[in-house]
Order: sequence, then structure tokens, then C-alpha cells
Amino acid sequence: MLVMKHSGLVFPNFHANLVNVSATLAEYLGQPNHHSTLPVLQCALNEHNYRNIVYLVVDGMGSRLMAKNLPVKSFLRRHQAQELTSVFPPTTVAATTTILSGLTPAEHGWFAWSVDFDGDVIELFANRNFYTKELTQDRAFAEHQLPYQYFFAQKPTDRTLYGVMPDIVNNSLRVPNYHEYHNWRQLTRYLRTVCHQPDRKFVYAYFADLDATMHHYGTTARSARKLINTIDRGLAKLVKQCPDTLFVITADHGQIDLTGYTPIYADPAITNCLQHPIALDPRGACFTVKPGQRDAFQKAFAKYANDYTLFPTQTLIDQGVFGGVPSPAYRKHLGDFIAIGGPTGKMLVFAPGKEYRVHDHLYRAHHTGLTPDEVFVPLIIVGNQDGQVTPRYTGLATPPTNQGGAHA
Repeated sequence: MLVMKHSGLVFPNFHANLVNVSATLAEYLGQPNHHSTLPVLQCALNEHNYRNIVYLVVDGMGSRLMAKNLPVKSFLRRHQAQELTSVFPPTTVAATTTILSGLTPAEHGWFAWSVDFDGDVIELFANRNFYTKELTQDRAFAEHQLPYQYFFAQKPTDRTLYGVMPDIVNNSLRVPNYHEYHNWRQLTRYLRTVCHQPDRKFVYAYFADLDATMHHYGTTARSARKLINTIDRGLAKLVKQCPDTLFVITADHGQIDLTGYTPIYADPAITNCLQHPIALDPRGACFTVKPGQRDAFQKAFAKYANDYTLFPTQTLIDQGVFGGVPSPAYRKHLGDFIAIGGPTGKMLVFAPGKEYRVHDHLYRAHHTGLTPDEVFVPLIIVGNQDGQVTPRYTGLATPPTNQGGAHA
């Protein structure tokens, strides 16, 4: 029997979601799409035949975190046209794959940082075993097991395609014009240079440092606030310097400050029930239990109910939390139960030494749970027409609100 212990969990709304940004852009670019589109973005795209479309994803820059760290009159908050939901778990692997593919997690199968492949828990971006750190024999294991196409490159387009990624990431983009950068200044300099070139283009860019900074220091620490304000000022300047360009800016997820770790691996009442190692993410973890152990597992997990809500995986699938019903090939990666972190800010530790660390201390903030701070992301739309920055697109948008998803 499913018992809801937390109020305030926010489930993805796949009509106001990251997938709908990609769907709208795909439709505009003449690419195949089967998801609903966002009227406010359609309006911005269609009101002017922009030479450049720049789609920028700032890792970790949730809309609720923007509100905590930026003044109301800041550039990014003034141009936020709509508040969207991320996917579940709200984590970079699942969310950026949705962004790039225009597919929901149920459709692409990149469910989390570490996914259970019949007992082998594989880090999808790193192509290695989560527990042993041993590399997979196939160095493109995840790509071969869970193939997808970029939403902007499914068929030929009249726009030149650019991909701009940090030099620290493991996964590059397979586009004709690919560029790596080292820091925020290099990213903005490159975007400015590209946007001044005469060809019509679509640019996908990704910035990772804000997410890493909040993991290290916390969501409202001085370093995090300084960086998000640098991003705000930098984008205000960049937009002015890029005529005939529409910027579409969002995030893959937000973050929540952590209050503690739960060493679930040290509870024999839990581990004795498990058939496979724990997988997915520390605030959105899946458990595959031995036959006949479902009741014993649920009873053993009840002691953690103040910090995590335990759902039968099928219940979440039936509620549409993954954006549809996964194929049998993908469904097997999700186990029997999923524990979701709530507002107390705790995260699970899957095995000894598997605490998330940065330098000499544990993470101070993380994501992958379903609290508003983790789930809600902004849709920021701002264009430069003939040297004039457009006003905020509000005519057709749903104002930012906490109504973006279903609440448990």
C-alpha cells in the first residue's frame, strides 16, 4: 500500500517541461516532433526571422535558486517567460538527454547518473561501473545501449549546427561545428564570435560551473551567488553584442541544500532484501528486490519515511512521472521501488565510500529529488532585433508559479 509521507513533492509536467522547449525548437527547425509545444516560445521564434538561435543550458540554475540569488530586476529574472519542470530524477544525465533528444526519459532510457543493467550499475556519462569504477569494455556502452538522435539534426536543415561544451565533460556533441571552452569568459567570447558570422545557425551551448559550485559550497553561498550574478551580467552584455539573435536559456535542474546522508548500505534489513545493487541517484534511488521480499523491504524502509517517500516503481510509471510508459527494454532498469528525497534535504549513500565529495568535504547541495528547488527551471527568452533587445515575452506565457507539476 502506497502511503504519502511528504507534501510538496513536485512531479514533472510534460506540457510545461524541458522536453517541450526542444519540441518547440524542433518544430521551428522543421525537424520531427511528437510532443506539445510552448506558445510563448513559438511566439518569440515566429515574430522575427532570427539569423541565430542560441539554446543555452546553465547546469543547476533552477528558477527557485535564481529567485534566491538574483534581484527581481536582474536580467535573467526580468526575461523569464515561464517556469518549467525538469524530468525525474532531475539530474544532468536524464535532463540534458531530454534536452538534446526531444524525448522524455521513458523514451530515451538515460534515467540517471548510474543505471542498473541486470546487476551491473553503469555510470552512463563515464561508461564505467559505479561501484568498482571499472571501465566498460565498450567505451561507447551507453550510446550503444540507449541510442538517440539530437532533436535539431534528425534531418538536413538550412541552419549551420554548432555545439559548445566545457572541456571538462566526458561527452562531446556530434555536430559539424564543435567547440570546447574552459571558463565562462571563453564561452561568451566564442558565442559572440559565432553570432557575428553571416551564416544562419542553431547553437547549443552548455555551462557546468554553477552546478559544481553549489555542490561545493551550497545554493546561496557567496561563491554561488557571485557566479550566478556573473552569468546574469555576462548574458545581459552578450545579448546586446549579438544582433539578429534569439537566446533561449534554461537549466537542467535546480539544487537543494543538504542536511545529512543516510548510509542505507549499513542497514541489513534493507540489503538482505536486494537482488541488485542500488542504482539511479542518491535522492531518486531504485531498488530491485528478491522474489518474495517486497513486503519485507517496504517494512524495513518505513524507518526512513521522514526523509524519503518510497514508491512502487510501477506506480510512478502509471502516474506518468517518466513521461510515458518505458519499453520493456528500458523498464527493467528501474527496479521494483524508487525512494524520492523530500524537503528535509537528506540523500542516500549506496555503499561505503560512495558519499559525494568535492575536494576535502561532502557535497553541501545536491539534486535528483522532487522538491520545488530541484524540479523547477526557468524558460528565459530574449532576442536582439537590429541592435534592440526585445522586452520580456509575456503575451502568451503562463506566469512563473508553483503550479508547474502534480504534487504528492
